[in-house]
Amino acid sequence: MASLSELFETAAQANRPRVALIEEERQWTFGELSDEINRTAATIRQKVQGTTVGILLLNSQKYVVTLLAVWKAGKTAVPLNYLLPPADIGFIIRDSGMSALISSQFFAQSLAAVRPLFGDRGVILMADDPDFMAATTADLPAARQEPALILYTSGTTGRPKGVLLTHDNLAANVASCQRAGEFDHRDSFLCLLPFFHTYAITGTILLPLYTGCKMVLVDRFVPAKVLKLIEDHKVSVFLAIPSMYRVLAMTEGPFDVSSVRFPISGGEPLPVAVAQAFEKRFGVPICEGYGQTEAAPVVTLNVPGANKTGTIGRALPGVEVRIWDDQDNVLGVGQVGELMVRGGNVMAGYHNLPEETAKTITNGWLHTGDLGRMDSDGFISITGRKKDLIISAGENIYPREIEEVLAQHPKVKECAVIGLKDEVRGEVPKAFVIPREGETTDEKELRSFCRENLAHYKVPKYIEVVPDLPRTPTGKILKRALPV
Repeated sequence: MASLSELFETAAQANRPRVALIEEERQWTFGELSDEINRTAATIRQKVQGTTVGILLLNSQKYVVTLLAVWKAGKTAVPLNYLLPPADIGFIIRDSGMSALISSQFFAQSLAAVRPLFGDRGVILMADDPDFMAATTADLPAARQEPALILYTSGTTGRPKGVLLTHDNLAANVASCQRAGEFDHRDSFLCLLPFFHTYAITGTILLPLYTGCKMVLVDRFVPAKVLKLIEDHKVSVFLAIPSMYRVLAMTEGPFDVSSVRFPISGGEPLPVAVAQAFEKRFGVPICEGYGQTEAAPVVTLNVPGANKTGTIGRALPGVEVRIWDDQDNVLGVGQVGELMVRGGNVMAGYHNLPEETAKTITNGWLHTGDLGRMDSDGFISITGRKKDLIISAGENIYPREIEEVLAQHPKVKECAVIGLKDEVRGEVPKAFVIPREGETTDEKELRSFCRENLAHYKVPKYIEVVPDLPRTPTGKILKRALPV
């Protein structure tokens, strides 16, 4: 398969005069974007001796150009999460073996802390330096270095691991998403998610660029601004996480978002209550999907016209999904087991971790660690993480089910459920609940609500009302950090 830079050039030539990207008051055509990528790639080839290049930038046109230029120059890109402290960024620099970092003056403090890690042979390039791009606009022959990306997991289950995604992995996933969503140049994508995340790289950079669509960049999540951009630019495709949809559903104002045909939710489970509130507010149903960094990342997706609220949709074209038990047997309709994924999107492995790779990929099948069930139409429902399963007096309790019920309580903003050891039952569920702004609630009220909507053994033995929950730098709830 062609490299990612070759695929972009094909799309750029077919759409050269069309607007590719809008950032604030500026816009770039596909042709202009292609020229900048070539100039930046020339600089990288000239100044970077090694094969691995880190990117530490805010969401911007410059980020898009830099990422594609790294590939055009024949290097591997390592997107860095700018929310991480310098010590964690330092770990990724060392673990990935990067020989160069492309950043900006905005991150001067972090750069000062990590600069010694590059030694004499490494280089830090400033993307906001006027001399960053070479003067020539001559097209460069595309080179290819595998992997295309090393993306570090958020570390919700321990030490971050570098996920190796090849050019073919990413290209296959973009092609699968395109077949599922039937996107074309008439679509406009709102690019709000941080570009250091695989959900954003595939869904809001590669997918729109490779299908000739327009990208509308947002530098940070300001609800009214987001809705105004959707209205002004007639955005039709919008990727976000559930917490963003929750806030948008509560944002007041006469915004016209009738252009949105495909609001997509991913990154974490979408509470049914949030989906219902958003659809009631804006008249368009959210299409929930599911993915993992190890799968480049999209695995399943609901689509307009084939959307079941409360499910993560069906497997993308070209991606196989099965439900397995602990003995690797395929389970039938409605049975709960681990989601297994196979396809061209499945990673090459973990960087320098062959044993972890062997445990995660079995004969081409990716162990996701997530539990779920599949209905007779192929729609999949997630019941929780395999490690989060609570076994209480021999009964399986899935935290997701309890969380869904609590999320429907009018005073609950967000919640998380974990299992605690219990001398009698083995394990019992405990819920942590964040109340809505201006609301107060207590354990008695919430337990009574759970009794009305759950089997008795699923009702949390403990419920704690808290002001917030521990999270990863990308906003996911960090259950292992909850007090037990």
